Amino acid sequence: MTATRREVILAGIGLGIAFAAGPSFAQARTFGVVPSGGATDQTEMLQEAVDAAACSGLPLFLPPGIYSTRRLELRSGTHLTGVPGQSIVRCRDGGGLIGIEQARDIRLESLVLDGDGKDMGVDGALLAATMVARLQLSNCRFLRSGSSGILVSRCEDVAITGNIVDKAATGIAVTNVAQGCGRALVQGNLVRDLFFRKVALFHGIGISIDADAVVRGNSVENAPGFGILVGRDLRDVSITDNHIRNAHIGIGIPAEIVMTARLAGNVISNAQNGAIRAMRGPAPIGPDLAVYAGALA
Repeated sequence: MTATRREVILAGIGLGIAFAAGPSFAQARTFGVVPSGGATDQTEMLQEAVDAAACSGLPLFLPPGIYSTRRLELRSGTHLTGVPGQSIVRCRDGGGLIGIEQARDIRLESLVLDGDGKDMGVDGALLAATMVARLQLSNCRFLRSGSSGILVSRCEDVAITGNIVDKAATGIAVTNVAQGCGRALVQGNLVRDLFFRKVALFHGIGISIDADAVVRGNSVENAPGFGILVGRDLRDVSITDNHIRNAHIGIGIPAEIVMTARLAGNVISNAQNGAIRAMRGPAPIGPDLAVYAGALA
């Protein structure tokens, strides 16, 4: 594909921003990537650049613009970065944007992953990671998914921090983190404007946690299901200092662990069916536990 003059100029501007940002970007390279404005399928070009960057050990920098692509697969050592709010990877045909399986040392920062409202599948997501050791997602935006925003399963050393998830069935889901590898960190994210998918149980959730985790300082707005839903059989989960507004249930937590989980400092407003509810399977039981929040803190 021949780059237009405008695309080359944009790429140069993007690199200038990256190098001005500090030493962490000093070795970032574009590996020939330039945006197409969403007009053409750039999957092959992007996948080749992703693979080349991982082999080199250098970050792949996406200059400002729109990249239209089918699902990209990330290999160990991949570090993708861009200009916040301006480096946009847009879904071309559904099925998700980023897939990561059995890899190590994956890092994404300052990118926009735009699902364009397309269906990612019942259990799909804009970014789906399975069996990844050391996964960091920071300062990214996950927009307009027909399914989930972020889905992390059986990974270790997970940090999901400072991201925005806007319009999805489930915002952030972390399940089955490998035992003995510490708690996953979900911190400082904004998740908003969720919706139900009738074909799947428990959608309409801001943050779903079925792994030992620290869930701290997040904001969830407009969740027709749960603001935060916690799974059962967890050993160490902490839900603190989160803000939840306009949810059916603010925080749902299994009755089996409700007295051992740490719940403190959460601010919940306009929860139609209770701020904090003990769950038995998919159904809430007993009274709203927010009245006992002091005992749970």
